[in-house]
Amino acid sequence: MTKLSIAPPVLIRLLPLALALSSAGSVAPALANSSEIPCNLSRHDHTIPLEKGPGTPQVPWPSAQEAIPKPKGWANDNFFLGRWQGQSTAGRAVIDVLTVEPNRIRWGNKANGICDSDYSVENLPWGRNGRYPDQLVPPSQPTDLVFGVARLTLRPGPCSTGDAVIQLAMPLDGSSALEVVTYDAKGQVIGKFGAFERLPAAGR
Repeated sequence: MTKLSIAPPVLIRLLPLALALSSAGSVAPALANSSEIPCNLSRHDHTIPLEKGPGTPQVPWPSAQEAIPKPKGWANDNFFLGRWQGQSTAGRAVIDVLTVEPNRIRWGNKANGICDSDYSVENLPWGRNGRYPDQLVPPSQPTDLVFGVARLTLRPGPCSTGDAVIQLAMPLDGSSALEVVTYDAKGQVIGKFGAFERLPAAGR
């Protein structure tokens, strides 16, 4: 006949304690993914929330976009800068007032859309013989008139109006009659708006 072995009362009382100690020494399972890691949220250091702990790389929060670099002298010695009023029907209706600042260009109205953007600059060759690319009304007779021509590509991208590039052409005869052409992102002409006259600086 088999004898049953019964643990002494002392061992029975110590068994729960041994199980508790064994559980306390076990390692917690790793988190399944980084989205489950607790983060410290900060509204003051402008960094993405980070996990606490040594060796965690800090990723800077995207800062305000810096101005696109412009050609030397663009901000100072530049006859394109200023406020310009469209003279043609299309110029008044679509562009209305064109404002060219050293790092900003604005035009439009509520009816036809407003464009307000930074830009990069491409200076085109002089428009000789009174001609330049996509001119609204090329001269019908030979002329010695020369145009200064620049194309401004809107950055970081086209306006909601679809305009991606605006071409400015200024006759170098002292007349200050800026001429404007706009293009889409594929280089197709959107509008030829003719002449714009300079307006007094804002506040005058």
